[in-house]
Amino acid sequence: QAYANDVVPQNASLNSRVSNDLDPRMDYGRATFDNRHAFVTSVNVNPFGGFNTGAIVRYYSGYPINETIGSDVNGDRDNNDRPVAGLNDLTIPILSPLDANGRAVRNGIDGESTTLVDLQLQYVFRMQQRQSVGVFAEIYNLFNKVNLGNPTGNRNNRNFMVPVEAGSMRSAQLGVRYTL
Repeated sequence: QAYANDVVPQNASLNSRVSNDLDPRMDYGRATFDNRHAFVTSVNVNPFGGFNTGAIVRYYSGYPINETIGSDVNGDRDNNDRPVAGLNDLTIPILSPLDANGRAVRNGIDGESTTLVDLQLQYVFRMQQRQSVGVFAEIYNLFNKVNLGNPTGNRNNRNFMVPVEAGSMRSAQLGVRYTL
């Protein structure tokens, strides 16, 4: 069983720039890869004979979303400017917390979390000497939970804060394992 709680502050992400080259501190906030909570636990049970079953439960909080206005207001040739209260919230409210200057903080919106439960069932037939044949079934995302991907934080995009992708749906595999 494992749990992690972590905060990762950062000024800019890899492959990106700060929103104002003259004041990089303005972009201090959560890192793009800042996944605050992670929990994983597993259980294995051998109730009788050659029958085994196991489960893994995983939960991850979402990666942050950076709310931007989708245009270059400050003239630095990057479309990563964040909304300012009183200027960019006339039609759509700003969803991110605001800094002391009324600007949305970098990566201020919590992204979509992920929960997965995987299950394995196996029966092992013992043969002569050390040989065995195992028949197994593995089911991933057992409850077929829809784990949505992060939506875009670009306020000019028609899909602003609307998830448009999802993680893998339930899948399963069956197999036979022969051991000498």
